[in-house]
Amino acid sequence: MLDALNILNGLFLVGVVASNITLYSDADYIHTEPGTLNTVTAVSMHREWWRDDSKCKYLGVMVPFARDWPETIKHGDFEAINPPEPDKIVGQAFIINRKVCPDKPDDAMFRVHEGWRNTTGKLLEKHHFTAQDLYGMREEYRPKWLPQVLARIERVAQHDEQAKAFLDFTAAATAAKAEETTKRTSAASISDTASEQSVQTDSANEASSAK
Repeated sequence: MLDALNILNGLFLVGVVASNITLYSDADYIHTEPGTLNTVTAVSMHREWWRDDSKCKYLGVMVPFARDWPETIKHGDFEAINPPEPDKIVGQAFIINRKVCPDKPDDAMFRVHEGWRNTTGKLLEKHHFTAQDLYGMREEYRPKWLPQVLARIERVAQHDEQAKAFLDFTAAATAAKAEETTKRTSAASISDTASEQSVQTDSANEASSAK
């Protein structure tokens, strides 16, 4: 089985920094096991009809998450810290990892949303939300639920084909992007070395001519 947390370490290589986009649900999506944390529901979404990519589908998953981190509540000058509640669903995480357009290769992406605290696991047709580009987020603004949700997808993927397909595509895209980055860095290094050697050769030739 793939290591979802290793994917987390490399997913920021996928895609490029982009603006946030509004997505609309293609249908009603409801968790088959309400109240259960270990469940993953595949979702399909689209953009506004007047956009160039209006015929494209944005595919991903809806996954419940719990607050497994302490929460600070401020009351005027006073602060209270609520302990983690790792077994209680507090909302749904949405991760969009694939853009599918007619007659084009699939594009990998990693956009997320958890703007509304939907504990029941329902996404109704035409409901819309803003999908944030995770690659462009500053680290302190990245969702705190991300590690647990990816780990949950990995667990569910052991017996669920939709979760496995999501994980496999994300892992393959991350690996391909990492390889591309490595090749680009290597090529740049070779180019820099060649340029440096050229400069040294030119300097040596000038010194020889001066004699």
